[in-house]
Amino acid sequence: MKEIIKNYSDIFITLSAAIVMCGQYYLENIVGLEPCNLCILQKLSAQAIFFIFLLKTIVRKFNIIFDFLGLGVLIFGASASGRQIYLQNLPASQLTGGYCDIPFEFLFNMYPFFDALGKVFQGSSKCAEESWVFLYLNIPEWALLFFTSMILLLLVRYFLVYFKGQK
Repeated sequence: MKEIIKNYSDIFITLSAAIVMCGQYYLENIVGLEPCNLCILQKLSAQAIFFIFLLKTIVRKFNIIFDFLGLGVLIFGASASGRQIYLQNLPASQLTGGYCDIPFEFLFNMYPFFDALGKVFQGSSKCAEESWVFLYLNIPEWALLFFTSMILLLLVRYFLVYFKGQK
């Protein structure tokens, strides 16, 4: 079991991120859903995970750097999807007028990076819409499931492989 997790977890994360990216492409280009700004952050996080772990499987040096970078992106993606789930569960009267209606690129061109990021995380009523459901879960809930399961896989790998002395 340790050898399977050690040798194939990066490939599994890369393939899982590729499946998520295919789902994003399908929902955006075939179904025609327009992503809000928080959805765009989740989309960019999944794409970054794909490229980070693809590079990690190709380049066998700097494994720890790729893992920490990937873990940071996974936590960022989980926080964006968690924030969107929180906004979806708020009553309509408590939602702000918001920055989800402003185009993503324009928002980052208009404000400094961290200010624009804070405004994206404030969300609005557009971020609270539930436009697509599959197996009783909407898009941010599926995204949170993806991000948290990949975080757990990384933690299990480090616990079993690296902290048990099986480098």
